[in-house]
Amino acid sequence: MVFFILGLLLIYFDKLYFVEYMFFFFNSCMVLYVLLIDWMSLMFISFVFLISSMILLYSMEYMNYDFNSIRFLMLMNFFIMFMFFLIISPNLISILLGWDGLGMVSFCLVVFYQNKKSYSSGLVTVILNRLGDLFIILSMIWMLNFGSWNFILIDYYINYNYLFFIILLIMMASLTKSAQIPFSSWLPLAMAAPTPVSSLVHSSTLVTAGIYLMIRFNEIFLKFFFLNYLLVISCLTMLMAGLNAIFEFDLKKIIAFSTLSQMSFMFMILCLGKIDMCFFYLLMHALFKSMMFLSAGILILNMNNNQDIRKMGGLVDCLPFCGLIFMFTLMSLCGFPFFCSFYSKDLIFEYFLMMDLNFFFFFFFFFFFFLTFFYSIRLIYYLMMMNYSMNNYMMIIKFESKFLIISMFLISLIMIFFGSFFMWLMFYKFDLILLEFKFKILSVLILFFSIWFFFEFNNFLFSIKYLISMFNIFFFSMMWNLLFLKVNFFLNNFLIIGFFSLKLFETGWIEYNLNSGLMFFFKKKIIFIQNIFLNSYKVYILLFFMWFLIILIFNY
Repeated sequence: MVFFILGLLLIYFDKLYFVEYMFFFFNSCMVLYVLLIDWMSLMFISFVFLISSMILLYSMEYMNYDFNSIRFLMLMNFFIMFMFFLIISPNLISILLGWDGLGMVSFCLVVFYQNKKSYSSGLVTVILNRLGDLFIILSMIWMLNFGSWNFILIDYYINYNYLFFIILLIMMASLTKSAQIPFSSWLPLAMAAPTPVSSLVHSSTLVTAGIYLMIRFNEIFLKFFFLNYLLVISCLTMLMAGLNAIFEFDLKKIIAFSTLSQMSFMFMILCLGKIDMCFFYLLMHALFKSMMFLSAGILILNMNNNQDIRKMGGLVDCLPFCGLIFMFTLMSLCGFPFFCSFYSKDLIFEYFLMMDLNFFFFFFFFFFFFLTFFYSIRLIYYLMMMNYSMNNYMMIIKFESKFLIISMFLISLIMIFFGSFFMWLMFYKFDLILLEFKFKILSVLILFFSIWFFFEFNNFLFSIKYLISMFNIFFFSMMWNLLFLKVNFFLNNFLIIGFFSLKLFETGWIEYNLNSGLMFFFKKKIIFIQNIFLNSYKVYILLFFMWFLIILIFNY
């Protein structure tokens, strides 16, 4: 609340503040720790703290029976701390502190359940995120030529050619962190982490760090020609994520693909030059996506850790509160009227219709809306409308603890009412939109068309999917073959290499010759010397007199 009120004050007075602390000089280059305090950073911090506090309250009950719950809560707090460092940093040194910390802690959280699948998923996550760290480090090295790592005023004193390389490296780092093509494969694999981690990562921290960095670099970023290439990348990622969400049956992975498509949507808005709209949608997405994961966590908990949506159903009868919240989040995701996402998504939709773009981008934009409606309706159909199919879970069902309900209820209230408030708060920053009535209702028409299409062609689509899978062509259902760093890749290669290194080096000849061999050698020598000094008194006295004579000789 404090950060939110301070952000409102900075919006009202139109001010921002720099706080700067110098560590040392390095070849006339000052190493500074800089904080940028403006309305955008304070608003985002307030949302991160709100969502993370509710998730920690949720985790008190969700992780209550886990043996490592204390370690889990400590890692979550480290995660929030590094995101805080990233948000308030206009300096590449302090950005790297938060950026690298997020990658490190995310690896620890993904491998929290210590099994082979979690290990492999954590390695894919940390390797691809390490690429983003590498791009940030390269941009820091390039900026070392100019005497400062602050990027806020970089546009005023650096040549265009130098700016090109810096912003290209920053853009590549953002693509790795926000999991755009070709770095998308780590995002569904990161679902091996506990559900509260997924809720925090996909709503307001790790995945949103890339798009937030591009929002911060917007004044430089919008001047270059590779905006069109980034627009194509975002369109392809939206298409890939939407198609995979349609063909997926794992509940957490469906929500992960939904996050991936929404990130691509934000990159598309950013490429069109609407920074404030992008930030508005980023905040709204953080609210409903965190709620989506929290309600999915309760559902998975009640289904005895089963995540297959084909085995679920009848959610309204078994878990009414959880089902209601999940419905609200899916309606917000679709941009249903008067939910939080409606005010941002409808605004972006209408602005896009006023843009002078070609048919290719219009097609992808409308197809993205159709896919979003389609997999949301599919989730509603499987979770709400189908009959409950796993009767052996009935003895565990209907578990809704007070901590789980309180945390979800507070975020859901903000999710429902905050969109309108923020719309009126930021209205002066948006453009005037003039459209005909048929374009105004186009999003609602796409919604009704997707509902009709789902109920007409659902079985037909899945028969096609099974037909494709018979020929081992997993192009659509395996993220367009981007999962080359799959689970089996690490299990079949790295673990075998680790086994041979353990056998050869640690317990093999090096262990025998260096560790055990040296120990055996010194043990024998110590026993020999002890036999001399403890059992042979004549030798001991002779040695004493020899030492005494040597002293006398050297003195005279």
